[in-house]
Amino acid sequence: MQMRIATLLALAATLCPSALEAQLFRRARSGQGRNSTISLRKRLHVNTLITEPGTVELDWANLFSLTSGDFSMPSAVKFTPEGTSIPWGRTEYSLAFDSISAADGTGGKLVRFSQAVSMTATSVLFDGEKWDIAVSPQASFFLRDESGARLGATAIVRYDSGRNSTGFTLGWSGATHSSAANPAGTVDAGFGYGRNLSGSPFLEKFTPHFNAIWERSSGVSGTLALFEGVEFQMTDRVGFDVSGQHYGVRTANSAPPDNQIVFGLTVSLGHLK
Repeated sequence: MQMRIATLLALAATLCPSALEAQLFRRARSGQGRNSTISLRKRLHVNTLITEPGTVELDWANLFSLTSGDFSMPSAVKFTPEGTSIPWGRTEYSLAFDSISAADGTGGKLVRFSQAVSMTATSVLFDGEKWDIAVSPQASFFLRDESGARLGATAIVRYDSGRNSTGFTLGWSGATHSSAANPAGTVDAGFGYGRNLSGSPFLEKFTPHFNAIWERSSGVSGTLALFEGVEFQMTDRVGFDVSGQHYGVRTANSAPPDNQIVFGLTVSLGHLK
């Protein structure tokens, strides 16, 4: 979980987030898209691209919007089978959802399960000394509010040098049944940077990170989202992340950005027996 592991086959090969989640549902008011972005951001410059083969990893977070007062608990379960081929050993399979989503609705606060469930397969196609290339197809299925599904994929390129890690993403997604809150098509591009601190064994547990994502959906002007935070790797299996998220930083309208704070927890359950 600390920056990257030397080789994919010994592995392990999250921007993000992210299984490395594609950037879906960021315009919706549910927490699903925000969960995807968290996972992607972490994997761009904090964690390895996929979990170690034969292991299970859990992501869980508390997300609070300082702008709207909405609250959600984005969660993900990730597993990479042990093997040497791309589909079995070099691909992480994940399931992501909001365990709780609370937002203002008619008659007061509505507390419900996730609006959608996302399934992702993140395959590392190239694992070099410094460069890594992965592709992450994703399918998200609506459970309420919208109908149909959303299908897409993200390409990821990551460069590691010393304690520095930089990532780039390019993604696209499309709706099987579009609506005002579920655009027919969305394209996005992301950049992330993180640096593992040095100076003492305690400082080496910290990795400050930054992310920027530009997104444009059909019929809507492009928008920019910014993220900043720090990860604390308490042990080899347990990591904490505190981040600020700012959606709609630059838009065509005058609406203020949605500012959020996220407290995240990543736990590796180790190898399956």
